Amino acid sequence: MSAPNKPRVHTVRVGDTQILARGRRQSKLRDPYHLVLSLSWPRFFGALVLAFILMNLIFGAAYWLLPGSVANARAGIFLDYFFFSIETLATVGYGAMSPASLSGHIVASVEILTGMVGIALITGLVFARFSKPTARILFSQRAVLREFEGQRVLMLRIANERYNRIMEATATLSLVRVETSPQGESFLRIHDLNLIRQRTPVFALTWTLIHPIDQHSPLHGLNAAQLAASHSRILASVTGHDETMSTPVHASSNYEAEDLVFDARFVDILSMTPEGERLVDLTRFHDIEAM
Repeated sequence: MSAPNKPRVHTVRVGDTQILARGRRQSKLRDPYHLVLSLSWPRFFGALVLAFILMNLIFGAAYWLLPGSVANARAGIFLDYFFFSIETLATVGYGAMSPASLSGHIVASVEILTGMVGIALITGLVFARFSKPTARILFSQRAVLREFEGQRVLMLRIANERYNRIMEATATLSLVRVETSPQGESFLRIHDLNLIRQRTPVFALTWTLIHPIDQHSPLHGLNAAQLAASHSRILASVTGHDETMSTPVHASSNYEAEDLVFDARFVDILSMTPEGERLVDLTRFHDIEAM
């Protein structure tokens, strides 16, 4: 009796966190549009090159298996049929080789139709990738827990790397950790973290997100060891309307327990020039110092 097939293990990325998932029934190949949009640019162009070569190998083999289908092609030389397929697919037609039989014309017609549809699809995919709204928002590499204006707070800062304006920007912070119910069941719970200022009408340069750790905060009374033991992480998200692209944009990041620094503060990056102008020094954006 054959052993049952083990469920496949898939890798799922949630921000910068990698999670293994077993038993997902849906394959990425069942959603090719989302798969193509999620590829990196090098992989996208690599897939296009492979598809181009594979398609011409298929049609080149079809011409090659039909003797006399291509005029002026050397008999038995597969490269002639392969390059003729490329010329046909691209509708170039240099004139040296051409379909020479009914079967050759039929295969060429099918290839031309395939090429027209393929060019339309590739054009749409490239446009969709270029037009996909993105936000160039820089998140601090670490978050700090410190005393600020008489209370304990969690702080992290973000910056708009495009130096344009994001209108009506809204930020959210959430705590995700493993908790155990009274019945002994383990589960992931998400806690919303209130911010002193959750929305700004204009986000142009930098913005410090501050969560007060009061008695209502899920972070109240916790130390670094407790956060690590519960696999805690902070999820940060920013949404807004990009003034230049006239479209909504969003960005997110997450902080593991080891990314939270206690009793430290961010280095000041705001200063005044001798001419009286304000200067934002992003070269020290991630720097922190002990209090």
